[in-house]
Formats: sequence, C-alpha cells, structure tokens
Amino acid sequence: MSNKLNTTAASEQFNQANMIKKILVPVDFSSYSLNAACYAVHVAQQKGAEITLIHVYFNPVTNPISYDHFYSFPANVAETLSEIVENARKLMKEFKDKLNSYLADHEIVEFQIKTELIGGIAEEAILDFAEAGQYDLMVIGIRGKGESENWFGSFMTEIINKASIPVLAIPGQASYKQSMFKQLMYATNFDKSDGIAIRRLIEIAIPLETHISVVHIDDTADNPFINYDLAHFKEKYVGNADQVKMDFDLIINKNRARGIESYIIDKAIDIIAVTSHKRNIITSLFKPSLTKELLFRLEIPMLIFHS
Repeated sequence: MSNKLNTTAASEQFNQANMIKKILVPVDFSSYSLNAACYAVHVAQQKGAEITLIHVYFNPVTNPISYDHFYSFPANVAETLSEIVENARKLMKEFKDKLNSYLADHEIVEFQIKTELIGGIAEEAILDFAEAGQYDLMVIGIRGKGESENWFGSFMTEIINKASIPVLAIPGQASYKQSMFKQLMYATNFDKSDGIAIRRLIEIAIPLETHISVVHIDDTADNPFINYDLAHFKEKYVGNADQVKMDFDLIINKNRARGIESYIIDKAIDIIAVTSHKRNIITSLFKPSLTKELLFRLEIPMLIFHS
C-alpha cells in the first residue's frame, strides 16, 4: 500500500511539473498575429493556462539610428518615446478588443488576458521576457504565402533558434480544432539526434496529452532493410514512451511531399513537430518555399523545439 501511495504521489508531482501553465504570445497587431492569439486562447483554455500578449515597440534609446559608424538620437527623445508608447497602447487596446470579440463569439467566458508593452529589440526583449517569466510555450503567427521571402522571417528565425521553450508556429489561416494536440507527427531519418529529439518530444507531449506518430519517408519499396530499420528504431526508443501513445509508421511514395501530405490528411495530424537544432527530415525534403506551401495549404501548425 505504501509503495502504491508513493507511486501515485510521484506521478502527481510529475504531472504537475509538466503542466503548461503560462503561454506567451508575441504580437505585432497584424491579422496573422491576431489569428495566433485566438489560437493561443483555445490552447490556454484547454490546458488551464494563463496567456500573456507581448508587443515590443521601437525604443529610440535602445535602437538608435545608425549613420555609418556613428549613432544619432532624435532631438527630443522623451517626446518621441512618449508618442511611440501611446501609439503602442492604442494598438494593443484595439488588438485586445478584437480578441475579446472573438472570445464572446465563441462563448469563452471568465478568461483573463494579460498584456505587456516593452521597448527594445523585439527578438531579444521577447526571449528575455519569456525566460524571466518562466513561460512554458510560445505561440507565434506566421506570415501568409508570398508575404516574406524568408521561410519564417528574420524575427521568427531568431526566436526559433534561441528560444529555450517550445514554439508553436501558426499559419495565417489555421483555425483551432477541438481535437487539437491529439495527433502529432515527427519525421525521422533514424539518426542519433532523432532519438534525442523524440525523448524531448515525449516530455513536451505528456502535458499536451498528445499521440505521437513517428514516421519515416522513403521513395522506394525496394529497400529490404527499411522495415528492420523502423522496427529497430521503435525498439530502441519506445521504451521511453510509457506515458504517451506512439506509433511508428513507414511512408512509401515516389513523391515524398505528396506522401507526407497524404499521411497528414489520412491520420488527421494536428501538428507537425520539428527540431530547431538541425535540418530535420521535413525541411530537408523540400525547398523552404515548398515546405511553407505545404503548411499553409493544409493550414497545420508546426511545433518547433530544441532537443
């Protein structure tokens, strides 16, 4: 009886330690930023978490105008900064009003949303704020197709590379589903780093109550070792998955992009998970523009994490 009680207590402590309690949503007041905030509200409601909207405004003190090797500040810094802050407050109020309207339309009640306005360099300020506030998840909107030549844009790239917490990237038109976080896909090449990433993904998936599908994509059925490789990979890493549901699947399709797309649709995948530390199989299969097109066509979020 004592051992059973100890096990139960340890399990409760583990679950509490792995809960998503605080979600941070960087906003720039754009439509895709609003969509990400709406998405984050559903996540926060589902997980019983609090949500904070953060906007970083231009600060002429921390962001001086550069002229070659010299820096110039506006003549009246205080007046300029006051106007910038006041405009940011106005835009944040309008943004939050739109979000509150969304809450009302979806009958989401008794839900408080915090807001923060910070002056400085956006990437640095947000990363510092997330670390200091001990946030568990960051939700960010992605620009639509054709709005940026960069896959995610310089801001997102910096956040993804340096954030110590998982980042959920939301395509501009993606909408939240009640089944969200139920089906997550991670693609593997069977290398050592994928094993480490899967162990980290399991830690992330436990509080999300997510089913993980680990898949490998191959363009031929002629490889006699492919099923062995998958079975061996499963045997090696499934032992760590006693607290999360997992599948290991093999996708065979001469058109790898089409194979992934079909799998996502057939399995009702809610989220694609990738690691930020290397060119994983998803991003290496396609040119960045095609990867982005796939995400936006399927309107599927991407969970980026460090392994």
